[in-house]
Amino acid sequence: MSVNFLKTIRETERECEQDIKNAETTKQNALMEAEKKAVLKLRDIEIQAKEEATKTSSNVKVRVEKEYVKMLNSYEEEQNELKAKAKKQEKKAIDFILAEIM
Repeated sequence: MSVNFLKTIRETERECEQDIKNAETTKQNALMEAEKKAVLKLRDIEIQAKEEATKTSSNVKVRVEKEYVKMLNSYEEEQNELKAKAKKQEKKAIDFILAEIM
């Protein structure tokens, strides 16, 4: 009876050792799968971040260009107004000089 009992203990030990090995393997596989998912998720997030940064940069560039054109048009309008005023002043000066001479 004691030999059978010892055999049963030994078989139980072997089964437990095998269960521990299986659990370790399952644990390692789960860790590798989690790492793989994390790396893929991180890569996806990095790609999305780059796309969002590019999109934001493009939007800012468009807004800056629009503001530049607006400022340039405003400058040209002011320049045209000043030229028109200068021509009026020039005409008045010429008229004054001609009036004085004649």
